[in-house]
Amino acid sequence: MLEMDNRSNWSAGFYPGWSRAGERQQTVVIKAAFGFDEKGQLTPIEPPPAIEEADRYVGEPGKSSLAAACETVPFKQGGEILLTGTACPPKPGVSVMEVSVGLRRADDSFWEKALRLFGPRRWEKGLLGVGISKPAPLKPLALRYEHAYGGCDPNHDDQLYGANPVGQGFSQKGWRVNEMELPQIEIGPKFISSPTSRPQPAGYGPLPPIWEPRLEGFKCLDEEAAAWGGCPFDDKAPPDLHNAAPLDQRFAKPFAGGETLRLKGLIEEAQHREGVLIDIPRPRADLKLIIDGKAQTLHPVCDTLQIDTDARQISLLYRAAIPWDITDRRSGWVILQDLDQEEQQKSETIREAGA
Repeated sequence: MLEMDNRSNWSAGFYPGWSRAGERQQTVVIKAAFGFDEKGQLTPIEPPPAIEEADRYVGEPGKSSLAAACETVPFKQGGEILLTGTACPPKPGVSVMEVSVGLRRADDSFWEKALRLFGPRRWEKGLLGVGISKPAPLKPLALRYEHAYGGCDPNHDDQLYGANPVGQGFSQKGWRVNEMELPQIEIGPKFISSPTSRPQPAGYGPLPPIWEPRLEGFKCLDEEAAAWGGCPFDDKAPPDLHNAAPLDQRFAKPFAGGETLRLKGLIEEAQHREGVLIDIPRPRADLKLIIDGKAQTLHPVCDTLQIDTDARQISLLYRAAIPWDITDRRSGWVILQDLDQEEQQKSETIREAGA
């Protein structure tokens, strides 16, 4: 039996599961969270937010988007960014605006994803056929897939858009769409232009496993094996099975700290041209597995960067695997320490002693 001794100010725990190779393991998950202000200054959050142990939906499961993806999964591929929040127009009367998230890595490579937001609009009949109405003034808009392209065909309840069944604007054949509401969140270069358009659903948040393209990976699930306690997926499981971010928010390598995050149009008090710049910290986690008096250092990998612009916080998710069969009757400890916190406490002790 393993026990956790968390001596840090981070959330941490270990969770039973299966490696991609089909071997039993305990997955150590560490969540370090920081608040930020409009200048990008970071402050550790204490107590830290809890680890999400299951997919959490905005509304009814299966009929709404995810508010948060499960964080206890056994493996991910590379690194990924997830963002939730609300976009605020820079001034009253604006009907179209852009928001963006950018990341500069240590090798000076730069990634950016921009979304275009519209005030409410719809299909309307004109002299030349059906066209897009002029967008109304834009109000603060939650960046959820309910406002992106997708949804259910209004003329056929059984026809859903697989990549986003909770969105708006989808019509299988483009018939009888007059007054139909259109998506308020889009991503270029191809924007909706006709009732039969199939633009990419736009968003920064996590995708449920029952949506495309994640659904394709979960076709490898072995329900019979799972029923008797075996590995729930076969040897064809893709390495990104548990990655929840849209494909264009995934990276070949995990995060190392020291990256610079840029948020534009997402923080109300920071509508200036540069937006908010945040230097991603490098938490120094000392993680050890101790069994029978023998210590082994574990090396957790930061595979997820989460951003909540409403709460103004970022979270770094680290993961480390411990091969561990349920028949193993040994006892052991997983000890987590924050080396920066430990050094700070030593410094305070020295100052107090010298006072």
